[in-house]
Amino acid sequence: IRRSFLGFVCNALGVQYTILLPLAGLICFLLALILVLRGRGPMAAAGLILIVHVPFLLGVFAALQGGIASYTVIATSTTTPKASDVAAGISTALVAPLVGMLLMAPGYAIAALGASIRSFGADAAQQSQNH
Repeated sequence: IRRSFLGFVCNALGVQYTILLPLAGLICFLLALILVLRGRGPMAAAGLILIVHVPFLLGVFAALQGGIASYTVIATSTTTPKASDVAAGISTALVAPLVGMLLMAPGYAIAALGASIRSFGADAAQQSQNH
């Protein structure tokens, strides 16, 4: 059976994580962008640290849930479980953190770019005050 990579990823994640992970990535990207543009002071940096990693943490949670699902299939089976039943949980456990990391990257890039621009702007403002 041939299917696309996107079909495999959606099947591995299941409906709930196929919706939750991109939604978390989008919300975290938008919140990071707002914090970079509007945030002031040390709390903006703390907010970025908390917000940027949410998609990855959701992926880790999905990985734990996939591992538990696989071990539940093994533990509750009275006979040798089919490999396809165990593989469903394992594919969730392997794919979800990867998707979480990929969805974390744009927010992380915005946060790093905003922090570097802000630090260069602060250096320029400090030099202009000294002269």
